[in-house]
Amino acid sequence: MFAELFGRHLVEENIIDQTTLDKLLKEAGERRVKLGMMAVAEGLITSKQADEINHRQQKEDKRFGDIAVETGALTEAQVDALLAKQGSPHMRFIQILVDETSVEATDIDGYLEDFRKKEGFDAAELEAIKEENVGGYISAFATSSQPYVSNIAGQVLRNIIRFVTSDFYIDRLKRVSEVPYETLAIQHCSGDHSLYIGLLSEQGDEAFRYMAEHITGDSYDSLVPEVYDAVGEFINGVSGLITTELASERMVIEIAPQTFYEKQMIQGRGYILPIYLEGKLIELFISVDNEVKAGDTQKDIRVKVNTEKSAGSDGKPTVVIVDDSGWSRTILRNLLEKNGFAIIGEAGDGEEAFEVYKKLSPDIITLDITMPKLDGIEALRLIMGYDNNAKVAMITSAGQRSKVLESLKLGAEKFITKPFDPALVLTELKSLVKDKME
Repeated sequence: MFAELFGRHLVEENIIDQTTLDKLLKEAGERRVKLGMMAVAEGLITSKQADEINHRQQKEDKRFGDIAVETGALTEAQVDALLAKQGSPHMRFIQILVDETSVEATDIDGYLEDFRKKEGFDAAELEAIKEENVGGYISAFATSSQPYVSNIAGQVLRNIIRFVTSDFYIDRLKRVSEVPYETLAIQHCSGDHSLYIGLLSEQGDEAFRYMAEHITGDSYDSLVPEVYDAVGEFINGVSGLITTELASERMVIEIAPQTFYEKQMIQGRGYILPIYLEGKLIELFISVDNEVKAGDTQKDIRVKVNTEKSAGSDGKPTVVIVDDSGWSRTILRNLLEKNGFAIIGEAGDGEEAFEVYKKLSPDIITLDITMPKLDGIEALRLIMGYDNNAKVAMITSAGQRSKVLESLKLGAEKFITKPFDPALVLTELKSLVKDKME
């Protein structure tokens, strides 16, 4: 974030060119910041003192910090503080900037101050950008009089860092009433409050594929259903976190299944936050307005249900996994098969879930709550009506507390929250089949 924004400023001021910036950004992640460079940049020592210590290092088998303390150039506390910052992305960029260009370390503070003033950041916001502290800088980019807009933007960025990449930067939030797009994944949360959270691209499928590849670890040559599926699950995770926050304010919010569109237009009041993922632009759409129309025709992105079964259960507890997200099914399948369970079937919606349960009679069935056709609650109602001894674990997004309580009343024994905590998933499911896990 810092490197891209500060680097862009340096290009605009003709201090470096775009080709140089691209090279610096590529190399910055591979460099380890030198302690001397950091000490000069922070005004603790002069460039001359750093050169003298570096010269001694070439003759003596000692670290820079040890020599600096011996000579009185730095205190032990200062060295410790510098070591703690050595992995800092912003310091790596400054180091490579000084090493590979004509920019002097002593000029950095001046350039940073010009950058801060030009962009309108206060000192705390600039430090937050340097430290990649989303909570500290999000208000500088996503200020809105509408409630929850900044919170949603912040959650999206935190999840990008967690699941996609830390190599991104953002531009400022802008109000919109119409947004054309090539690709769109969007989710509506409604009830005591209405929220739309979507990701869209006006530049083809590259940004969507980039996100999906980083989320799943697979490669995609085109917008196959798995790409939309991964981006949709990303949005679903954000929606869950936001509805949890709203639930703490005693609001009841229902999360609808994600929907997907191509080559249409969003109509309705909202906000766009541009996000650049290694230069690939993807835009976050946020609306707190009920009157939003995402498009006329939805795209069917149903991910093929995996029909491959374990080669016999061999006495292992059997599981049927039900989720409209192929990526979520894959995560659960891989986790459970590695830990003593046999996956004997999958389903992508509530209607399929009921039919598969009747056919296979698994020891456990997991049911995602938010699904098309028939949601997890209705599927649970059918399954418990058919077999009141069924062992059911509900899969929920954070924030679906009312749905969890309803499912427990209907007979579900466990619930598991997305994103999955592997240890918790195994603990909960193993507790349902203790006799078969011994």
